Amino acid sequence: MSESIENSSTEQIVDHLFRNEYGKIVSLLVSKYGPSHLTLAEDVVQEAMYKAMQTWPYKEVPANPAGWIYRAANNQMIDQLRRLSKQDYTEDSPFDLKEASFESDINPDDVLKDELLKMLFACCHPQLNIEYQIILALKVLCGLGVKEIAACLLKSEAAVAKSYTRSRQKLIEVNASFELPPANELKDRLSVVLKVIYLLFNEGYKPSSGEKILNVDLCIEALRLNKLLLDAEIGNLPETNALEALMYFHLARSESRMSEGGFIISLEDQDRSKWDQEMIQTGHYFLNKAVQQPVYSEYHIQAVISSLHCAAKTFEETNWKEILGLYDAMILRFPSVVAQLNRLVPLAQVEGWKVAMEELKKIEETGFLSNYYLLYLVKGHLYEAANKKKEALKAYKEGVDLLDNELEKSYIAMKIQKLSGN
Repeated sequence: MSESIENSSTEQIVDHLFRNEYGKIVSLLVSKYGPSHLTLAEDVVQEAMYKAMQTWPYKEVPANPAGWIYRAANNQMIDQLRRLSKQDYTEDSPFDLKEASFESDINPDDVLKDELLKMLFACCHPQLNIEYQIILALKVLCGLGVKEIAACLLKSEAAVAKSYTRSRQKLIEVNASFELPPANELKDRLSVVLKVIYLLFNEGYKPSSGEKILNVDLCIEALRLNKLLLDAEIGNLPETNALEALMYFHLARSESRMSEGGFIISLEDQDRSKWDQEMIQTGHYFLNKAVQQPVYSEYHIQAVISSLHCAAKTFEETNWKEILGLYDAMILRFPSVVAQLNRLVPLAQVEGWKVAMEELKKIEETGFLSNYYLLYLVKGHLYEAANKKKEALKAYKEGVDLLDNELEKSYIAMKIQKLSGN
């Protein structure tokens, strides 16, 4: 095997570890040494992963790569703490590496004892504002970069970086406990925890940057965290089941989103025979559980919308009228300018592009989405449907300049080329 292939393989392994184990290892270190050393814990884990990138291509990859990363990070943590405080930190700790599981399988008897989930609830501390909670959790535990978080929250990278620094400091100030809070507090924090899982899944299902249309690791990690909640009485709530249903409905359609040549395929052109019927049935199972109680969240509405897409045998047979009604209900109960933008697609199908364009102008006037690529892509789509090529081209060109995902850029570039007649 050539050195370049080995390096490529190592990069993939470390990238997988970063996405799946980074947050867990940071959580273990913070639980062991205290929240005041959160920044140091992040640094040593990143350094351990960099060390793996440098050494593994020339050696055999360890049988337990995550354990290797933990040991390297833990040793570095001890060295740094000795230097900083001149205290004799030892290996005496309730955490035993030999007994630690770095496998992806979840033991139902240990639900909510997962260190990552503990720290997720700790990051969602009520004395931090909700935005701080979300940014902290996505950065520290989910391994998302500032750029990815900014895309998730529709904020500038500078604003996210500043909020992240403040959120870490605030977490130390409130002396957050990295044990599970009492049941009443746990329930209060659950809504933010679900939001973090939802944003993590979205970034996996539709990466904001890079060269993938699907980041499987992030999607699986979101499902894993949500499964931990579902397996615990305190977390097995209607909204948790609704979120699980939503994720399964989305993943069921993931295989048809890209051609064999590596090009994005729109919903209208997808081969629906490739949709995973078993996943769709699993989605219905969780959706049925979600509606057993008269509690309806945004995840309920989104899951039903997604289920209607899954039920349609063709794009034309989609129940656009019902989907439009669901978006209307969501905007009424959970106001969101992004939901208003997403609503324009079914609105155009039901009432025509002119009506949808009038609504788009209202959204544009708010200025809130002026730097959001999807605003211009929807605008381009509406103009294209109206056969207004010049206006569609202008909108698509504005949108493509705001895209960071290379596959989406290529997809829109092909639209531009087609409309230009080249």
